[in-house]
Amino acid sequence: MYTGNNKTALTSQQQIAEAFVLLLKDVPYSSISVSAICKKAGISRQTFYTLFSSRENIVLYLLDKNHGFTPGCSCKEAFLSLQELSREYSSYIADRKEFLSLLVKNDLIYLMHECLFQSFMSCPMFLPDLPLTRREFGAEFISGGLAGIARIYAETPDASRTELEQTITSLLSGSFFR
Repeated sequence: MYTGNNKTALTSQQQIAEAFVLLLKDVPYSSISVSAICKKAGISRQTFYTLFSSRENIVLYLLDKNHGFTPGCSCKEAFLSLQELSREYSSYIADRKEFLSLLVKNDLIYLMHECLFQSFMSCPMFLPDLPLTRREFGAEFISGGLAGIARIYAETPDASRTELEQTITSLLSGSFFR
């Protein structure tokens, strides 16, 4: 996936991503071809493959650029508390329910796991005092759980933000299982 700062390339990336989402609203992911994306975006296949190596990379781009979760962005402390994480994440998925529902409907929610892992690993407030390997274990565990929570939430029509926040807190604290 292209990560440079050429304005033309960045504009084309955004056009491709927008075209992909428009197609995804009407056509199952498995039926969306690179040719259809290029036609909808008004770009060439060569441009597509210069900017994205696959359709999955478009989803990763969207999760990173347009729908990324940045843990601790509103935290005032030197570390990210469980309560703050639960509050931020419940707001994050509630605000993106439509997009997450598209990912779930098309069996693409698994891609969210990798994006969450990268977000936690790049967050200086996530387990800051632990060695790298322990931080990775923690990020992997929490990322998997939170991606699963997003899947269930996207499939649940009437879940409230408060209920979601409480569920995340109780799951991650261990009190859910008592």
